[in-house]
Amino acid sequence: MSIIAIDYGKSKCGYAIGNIFVSESGTVKTADIYKKIEKFEEIVLGLPLSMSGNYSTQTFEVIKFGLKLLKDGKKVRFIDERMTTKMAQVYDKRDDDRFSAEQILLDYLQAPDRAVNLKKSTILKSRDIFCECALILEVPYSQDFHILNAIGYTEDPYIAYTMFKESIFVYRVWNDLIQNIASLERLPDCIIINDKYREMLTRLNNGKIQNNSNIEEFEIVP
Repeated sequence: MSIIAIDYGKSKCGYAIGNIFVSESGTVKTADIYKKIEKFEEIVLGLPLSMSGNYSTQTFEVIKFGLKLLKDGKKVRFIDERMTTKMAQVYDKRDDDRFSAEQILLDYLQAPDRAVNLKKSTILKSRDIFCECALILEVPYSQDFHILNAIGYTEDPYIAYTMFKESIFVYRVWNDLIQNIASLERLPDCIIINDKYREMLTRLNNGKIQNNSNIEEFEIVP
């Protein structure tokens, strides 16, 4: 079964189709990409991370697009596309959107395990939390959280998007999060954490944070 890979943009999208190699590729207006997608069950989207590996504004535009496809019943997977644009420049490709889509497809076909599945997740048992400053680790933002300021960390695209919608700065690179925490004048009052990732606490600022913060653990389900 053929797969379609997309290099998404607000005005235009590159696309590539294939199952062993690229059998078709091109560039279309974003409004027309849905026609290309209709007959495909599995869609691979290039995830435009910053060169450091953190999220960017464009990252969340792509995740938002992926959520629309997920709602339509598609299987959506993301693959890191950081090197595709640079490769297009190196090879002097004029249609860099098409080239990027081809590379996204080939990268996925060669190493499907590198892809991240897009799936919604929820908190199994939510509860009200009130605090001024929180650190949220691998937990989707809930409307039951009443937080003035927060920093987030997750490698999950959907969880990251829930934080982004609440204007929370969310990290994807752990060391960058640690460096940011080290420079804070005030440590978080509360740590909200997925109970599967509790070992993260032992790596936070030599235990300083968890000794001075309330810790709330949640079970996350897809």
